[in-house]
Amino acid sequence: MALLLEYLPIIAFFVFYKMVDIYVATGVLMVGTVVQLLGLKLLKQPLTTRHWVILAVVMVFGAVTLLLHDDWFIKMKVSVVYLAIALMLFGGLVWKKRSPIQSMMGKDIKLPNAAWSRLTYAWIVFCLFLAALNLYIAEFWSQEAWVNFKVFGILGITLIFTIGTGFYMYRHAIDEENSN
Repeated sequence: MALLLEYLPIIAFFVFYKMVDIYVATGVLMVGTVVQLLGLKLLKQPLTTRHWVILAVVMVFGAVTLLLHDDWFIKMKVSVVYLAIALMLFGGLVWKKRSPIQSMMGKDIKLPNAAWSRLTYAWIVFCLFLAALNLYIAEFWSQEAWVNFKVFGILGITLIFTIGTGFYMYRHAIDEENSN
């Protein structure tokens, strides 16, 4: 159920875009994001910083899109979210002197500190790449192409990168039995 809630807003956005238009879909995305957080809270799932950042960005960029009746703002939301993720990852490395990814996963997966740092920098570059790619597609491709990219392209690219991350982590994992 929690997994469905994670994708509910984007699925609803896509369906309403296809059925009506980008502006109705934007309103549905805004409502869907609030419903998502309420549902996660009811299911006693943890609400992370990512959830709150996405909610704030969706509400601000969605509201401006609807008020100005200009789809450019909802298109920029994607880039802003990925830029925010990249900045949070970078900030964790610089100010906390520790990989935020290591902080989240380090209890379950043992990697050398250098591997955690490289992994974090890889995710920073990946997020910046997605932000830039979204800007390019939003600016130079059709609205329909951008919606398809937002819904399917980003998901596919992220899935492939995540699988690559898994292979990287597996390759660098420290076998606790052999390290004792």
